[in-house]
Amino acid sequence: MNCSSCGREVPPGAAQCPACGAAVVPPPPTRDTFRDLLEDTRKAARDLAESSAELTRRLASRAEVAVKEPTESAKKAVRRASQELDAAAKEIERILKDL
Repeated sequence: MNCSSCGREVPPGAAQCPACGAAVVPPPPTRDTFRDLLEDTRKAARDLAESSAELTRRLASRAEVAVKEPTESAKKAVRRASQELDAAAKEIERILKDL
């Protein structure tokens, strides 16, 4: 990118021109940039929805096991559900960071 004041080349990410000191105004994002951002957001939302659905399936499965196997203690069932929730929360955090 070149300085709009003196025309010299400005290094990427610079806040001001190293030659004349003028403030650097980055060009506005292109339509493709917005399209890419929108697609990335849609993908992250789909990933989040899939992770949430998988968590629901896992918890429902654990609940079915707890009901079918009365010998399994309630503490053990709660511990398993908690582990599933922790794993899902980490996955959701990872997806949100990717946004």
